[in-house]
Amino acid sequence: MELDGERVVSCVPHIGYLHSGFEKLGEHLDYNQYVTIVERMNYISPMADNIAWHTACEMLFGIELTPRCKVIRTICAELARIQDHLLCVGTAALDLGGFTAFLFGFNEREWINDLFEEISGSRYHNSYTRVGGLLYDIPPAWPGHVKEFCRRVPPALDDVQSLLNRNRIFIERTKGIGYLGTDDAIAWGWTGPLARASGVRRDLRKDEPYLCYADNWDGQGGSAVQFKVPISHGGDVLARYLVRLEEMRQS
Repeated sequence: MELDGERVVSCVPHIGYLHSGFEKLGEHLDYNQYVTIVERMNYISPMADNIAWHTACEMLFGIELTPRCKVIRTICAELARIQDHLLCVGTAALDLGGFTAFLFGFNEREWINDLFEEISGSRYHNSYTRVGGLLYDIPPAWPGHVKEFCRRVPPALDDVQSLLNRNRIFIERTKGIGYLGTDDAIAWGWTGPLARASGVRRDLRKDEPYLCYADNWDGQGGSAVQFKVPISHGGDVLARYLVRLEEMRQS
């Protein structure tokens, strides 16, 4: 990649053989064994990969999960979302000299690692899901630990926000940088918070709901999980940071 200050002048992609290797390994593993490969595609929030892989398998096989399994997976999916966003926000701050904001974010991320270790035995590469279920049921104390984490997160996000949102250096290094408009974001296949920060109103939890996002528990067509999808039209690094911050609050 060639840069001129903050502007990308040229970029040459080197694809390599990473994904081809993943596909080759899949020829020799069954649907449960392959989860150990899938979760290495995104080691930042591997539980999300666990859930995505086995949800796809279950849709293919026509397998219906138990309500308890759906709830546990949905909680894990939201924890993984926070886990991923905390790293993205924390390391972005660190790259701009915001070491304190980085520590605030990673302190909460360690709580999520502990929660995942409690149910799977591993802090990373959890391999927790199975076709039609989970590796283990949750320990009796786990829901209480999750509630305690949920009480900790909003004040921690307030601390991060107070350090960064009015920091002149952080704003100048993120506002207007890496801009991508809505049409280009769609054309280039951007997804998730990157797309939503460019004004793309799409979230699979709403548009193609699964797990508890799809359950009509109130009998009136409403989802069992209520949340708002943060959207920004800023299209720059600052907008992506703000979208991730609000997504963590919604989770």
